[in-house]
Order: sequence, then C-alpha cells, then structure tokens
Amino acid sequence: MKIVHVVHQFSSTPGGGTERVVLALARAMRVAGHELVVVAGTIEGGRAGELREARVDELRVIFLPREDLYFESWEKAWSPSVGERFARVLRDLRPDVVHVHHWLRLTTDLVRIARREGVPVLACTLHDYWTQLATPTRPVGMTRPEAPPRPRWLNRTELDEAFAAHRLDLLDELRAADLRFAPSIAHAEGLAAFAAGGLGLIEPSPPPLLEVPQRRAARAGPRGRTLVFFGTIYPEKGLELALDALASIGGWRLLVFGECHDPVLDQRLRTRAARFPVEFRGRFTHGDIAAAGADYALIPSLTHESYGLVIDEARCLGIPLIAADLPAYREHADPEASAFFAAGDPGSLAMLLLDEARLAGLREPTPHAVSTTAAAHALLARYAAVRDAGPRARSAEPVFPDGARAALLFRRAERRLWSALQNGGPVTPPDAFLAP
Repeated sequence: MKIVHVVHQFSSTPGGGTERVVLALARAMRVAGHELVVVAGTIEGGRAGELREARVDELRVIFLPREDLYFESWEKAWSPSVGERFARVLRDLRPDVVHVHHWLRLTTDLVRIARREGVPVLACTLHDYWTQLATPTRPVGMTRPEAPPRPRWLNRTELDEAFAAHRLDLLDELRAADLRFAPSIAHAEGLAAFAAGGLGLIEPSPPPLLEVPQRRAARAGPRGRTLVFFGTIYPEKGLELALDALASIGGWRLLVFGECHDPVLDQRLRTRAARFPVEFRGRFTHGDIAAAGADYALIPSLTHESYGLVIDEARCLGIPLIAADLPAYREHADPEASAFFAAGDPGSLAMLLLDEARLAGLREPTPHAVSTTAAAHALLARYAAVRDAGPRARSAEPVFPDGARAALLFRRAERRLWSALQNGGPVTPPDAFLAP
C-alpha cells in the first residue's frame, strides 16, 4: 500500500511525541514493504501556494506551510490554501491510505479532502483533546467543554461562536473517517463524552514505546523515601503540586530529571524547592534514572493524559508508581505496583506519602511496552480490512456546511472592518498580501 501520514510538524530530528510516533510507525511500515510519504505543517510559515520537500530518515516529507497571520490560533485552523495544495499532493501521489495525526498548522478538512479525492482508506488518530476543546489538554476537573482563553482580537460573542464552529467542523471531519483511533480506551471515552455529537467508533491504538529502558538492578533491603520525576517540565505536569505536598510533610527527597523551557517557571520551581531536598538533574537518559536509586516514580499530572508513556517507562525500569488517579493511567499501570492519589490535590498526595504501609506493600512492576512493529502491524491490518470491504456509504449531512462557514467568516470580516474604522480608519495592506 501507498500510505500518507499527515502531522502538524516533522523536523529532521523529531522531538514532539506525536511526530516521533509518526516517524516510528512510518519506518516500521516501510520495513514491512509499504511505500510511505509524510505530509506535514510547519511552524515557520511560508508563501502562498508553496510546497517544500525534504528527506527525514529516507522518508519523503512534503511540507505545506501556512502563509496567513497567527495560523497557530485555533479559530483560524481552517485554510483553503493548504486544502488546495493537499488535494494537489493527493492527486499526484494517489495513495491507498491517508492517516491524519493532527490538523494544527494545516487545515481542519484534511479527511474530507482525501475523501473527495477518492482515497480508499481514511484514518485519524486523536492524540489529544484539540478536536473537542481547541486546545490539546483537558484540565482535571473540567466536566464540560469550555473555550480556551480568548485571543485579544476576539470579543466574547466571537469566542463562543468560533468555539462552537470549531467543534462542529471537527465533528464533520471525524465522521468522514473510516477509522478513528485513540491512544487509550479512557481517552476515547473522554473524547466521545466531550464531542458535539456522536463520533462513531474510536478504537484504542496504544502508542509504541520508542526507547525501551533497561531494567535497573534489583533493590536490596527496604525502600527509602526518594521520589523521581522525569520528563519535560511544564505546568500541566504538576511538579508544583508535588512541591506543595512535600513541603507540607517533609521527610522525602525528590529527584527531577528533565528540562524546563520556560525560564520563569524554572526559576519559580527552583525557588520553591530550595527549602527541602530537591535535586534538578536536567537532561537525562533512562540509564540515569535507573542509576539514581529512586524508590518510587512520581507522576502528578494536572490534565487528562491520552495515554502516559511515562507509566510504561517506569514499569520497564522496575520502579513502583505514585500517580495522579487518571483513567488513562489506571488503564495500563500495574495495579500491584501503583498507588494513586486524587488528581490535582496536593493534600491527597501528602496523605499517600504518609501511608507507609500502603507504599511498602507495592511490588516492583512487571514490564510493559508496545513495540513499534506491533503497533504498525495492527494499523496495517485495520487499513487492509477497510480497503477490502470496499466503498462505504456516504457520510451524513454535515452539521457545519460550507454556508455556515462562509457566514461565520463574513461576520468576522465585518467586525474587523468595524474595529479598524473605530481606530481612525483601516490601514491598507500591501497589494500582494494573501494574493491568490
């Protein structure tokens, strides 16, 4: 089969989780004898109508840069320019499968364009909550859809209107797919609960563990009171919550492996941690974690994770787990080697850390890792099943038709003109700005 994977970015050394998974799956599918092409967005932007090409690990990558302003803003996610170029690429490639992994930096109608171009198999993987919430994450405690923070160029009416349109637009998009995947059953259920309408079947497709850690040496003697946190550091990962819990009880040591790319957050964390035993170790390998001698892995996430590969990494390393009680974590954690606290609650974590009998009873976890080969072959089997079943019935009537999009964009344009006139008259853009 000729397979096209579509993703929001794809650098020469992919660093994001989604693009690393796409690279690994594409490699494995190529090894299995299939022809692979990656179509990707870019963060840099470019010129109208532009196509770029590159080779990443012998994979052909076609980039479709956006030419408009603020294209990372969710309410501008649809792009007719990217859509036209994507259709042109599909007509040139004539793929058997199009598998969309993200729409960000591209356009919200990728699956529908592929269907119009006659691609036999259409799949998508919902790696996060962006299709339902216009942002990748769903905070702990959010029980109904809420719009993201308002961009400065939207008023409240426009925000509500744009958020409703985003959800309906992506509902049409997901319904147009033959196959919908999510990293876990828990994430699939969360997406379905937050959707603007019925999405249809969402199948679990656990992500592969790209680097399987070597198990650390067996511990001798009873466990101590050393926790390890590892991974990229940003607010949603809950490290501040962990510091609050540790400050309230004392007696524990925390090792932090990972980089924080926000200097303000980094300084805040270091200032708060200065009063008790916390060591920031920075960049790391799994060997560094294995050698650190930690007694428990701490995962205090403040958002509903779609899977949580850190669970599998801790299991392979042989480190018992103390984690926020999130459905996706429960799904693949070793229950005999894991203790959970109420997500988002530092008091609950503190009480768990004081429960010596509960923690002492945890055994070393059994290893768990989905291999890239297994993940790729599972997807290939589903592609083949859809292909062999032949054409399916036409999708239901759209809930966000072209007329509704045109009306939305018309109102938005009129509001922008009104705004410009209130500030002394519109500034005329250059003649070539967004020229067709």
